[in-house]
Amino acid sequence: MTMRALSVSLLSLTLLLAPAAAQQPQPNPGFTLNTDVRIVLTDVTVTDKKGNLAHGLPASAFHITIDKQPRPILSFVENVSAPTAIAATPTAGNNTYSNEYLLHLPPVLNIVVLDTSNLGITQQMYLAIKFNKFLKQLPADQPLAVYARTYEHLVLIQNFTADHALLTAASAKVMPHLPIPHVATSDESLLYDLAQQLTQVPGHKNVIWFSGGASLPLGSSIGEKPDNLRKVYDQLEAARISVYPVDARGLMVSVVGGYGRLATQHMQMRETAEGTGGQLFSGNFLDELAQTILRQDSSFYTLTFSPKDFQPDNKWHKVHITVEPSGYSLSYRQGYFADGNNIAPPIQTKPDRHRELLLAGGKTVDTPADIRSAPIIFTASIVSTSQAAHDSFNDSDFTQLHPPVPPKRGRVAYFIRYMLPPDAFLPQTVDGHPQVSFEIAALAFNQLGERVGEDGQHVHLTFAHDHPTIPICIEQQIDLLKGDVYLYLAVWDTSTGRLGTIQVPVTVK
Repeated sequence: MTMRALSVSLLSLTLLLAPAAAQQPQPNPGFTLNTDVRIVLTDVTVTDKKGNLAHGLPASAFHITIDKQPRPILSFVENVSAPTAIAATPTAGNNTYSNEYLLHLPPVLNIVVLDTSNLGITQQMYLAIKFNKFLKQLPADQPLAVYARTYEHLVLIQNFTADHALLTAASAKVMPHLPIPHVATSDESLLYDLAQQLTQVPGHKNVIWFSGGASLPLGSSIGEKPDNLRKVYDQLEAARISVYPVDARGLMVSVVGGYGRLATQHMQMRETAEGTGGQLFSGNFLDELAQTILRQDSSFYTLTFSPKDFQPDNKWHKVHITVEPSGYSLSYRQGYFADGNNIAPPIQTKPDRHRELLLAGGKTVDTPADIRSAPIIFTASIVSTSQAAHDSFNDSDFTQLHPPVPPKRGRVAYFIRYMLPPDAFLPQTVDGHPQVSFEIAALAFNQLGERVGEDGQHVHLTFAHDHPTIPICIEQQIDLLKGDVYLYLAVWDTSTGRLGTIQVPVTVK
C-alpha cells in the first residue's frame, strides 16, 4: 500500500479527490455522448381543478412542443411515490454510517434548504417558527434532508430521515444566528452546490429553498443568462432537480430599495423555479405552501422527447406541455439550453444489462452497464482517538494509511474507518495478481460552510486472489475543531471514475 498527501478543493468532486480526477471526463448521470441527438427528460406533475393529483393519464393525453413545434414522446411513465423510511443512519452503533440507502430510494425525494445568509435575526426567528410548524404537519413517514447556508457555502445538516426530532434539532443548530456583515452570497454558487451534492442521488429531487430573496443576475428572460449560469441550469437538469423558492420573510418584508426591488427579487426567483420545473411561493403561509409541494410532487409523469435537427446554438428553447382534456394544471421544466451539454443517445427500450470487461491474461469481470454512474456503497465509522481504545472494533482489522500523530492545539484527533467492498473497484492484473487503485478524502466544514479540516490519500492494493471477498478496511486520521462539524467523505475509483460519498454531522467534544 502506498500513500501521499492530497490537496483537496472545495465543492467540486472532480478536484476534491486528486488532480488526476480533473483530467478524467466526468459523467452526467443517465447521459452519454452522442453528437447528433439531444434527449430532453422532463418530470411533469398534473393536478385537476381542485388541486388533486391526476393519476392514470395515458401518454396520448400529453402533447409537447419545442419552440411551438410539435414533437413526439419517446418514452412515458407514471411515477407514484410511497413514503419510505430512508436515512444515512447508523448501521452498527452510534458512530457508523453508510450510503446504502441510495439503493432503496423512492422515485421522488424532498430536500429543504434553509438559506439564512441574507436574513436578519427577526426574520430567522420567523422562519424557525414556521419551519418547526411545517415539520409538525409532515406525515410521520415523510423523509426529508435538510441543507443550510448561513455564510458562503451549503452544508448538509441532516441527511434523509423521517425522524422529526432529528430534523428539528438540525434546524435549531443554524437558526437563529448572528448575521455576518459584508458577506456577498451568490444564488449561482448555491445552485451549483446543490447540483454537485445531489448528482449521485438517483430519481427526481424537489428542493424547497427558504431564503430572503434572490441574488441572481437578472436578464429580460432566462435565455439571456450568462454562460456560467447556463452550465448551472444544465447541471440541475441532469440531476433532475426542481427548485421551489420560498420567500422566508413572509409578510415581514422590509427590503432596501422598496417594493421595486422586492418585485425584481420575486421575478428572479420565479425564473429559477420555471427554469427547473418548480414554483415560486411568497406570502405569510410558508408551511401550507411547502405542504402543497410535498403533496403534489409525490406523484408525477416522466416524459422524454427530442428536438428536431438539434444544433448546439447556446440558446434557451422553450418547452410547452399540455394535457387533454383541458382544465389540468401542470408543473414541469419549461425549457433547456442547447449548449452541447446533457447530450444523450436514444432511450433504450430494454433494461440495462451487465457487461464483461476483458482483463490482462484473458480474465473477465462483470460490471454494470453504466459503471461510472453507479455509486460506490461503503460504510464509515467515525470515532475520536480516545474513543477508539474502547470501541468494539479490533484495531488490527484496519490498516492505517499513516501513523497517528498528535493533533494541533485546539483540535481533536478522529479516526475514520472505512469498510469497502472489494468488488467496488475495477482491478488491473499485474504480474498475475489483481490490483486496485482508489482515492479517499475527508472534508470537514463548520456551520458557516467554511472548511476546517481535510485529509486525502491515494490507496494502491494488490490482492492475493482473483476474487477477494474480505472487505477492505482502512483507517484515516483527521483533526477537527471542537463544536458542530459536518464531514464529507468520498471514495473514488481512479480506474472507472465511480464515486461514493457520505455526509454526516459530528459533534466534536
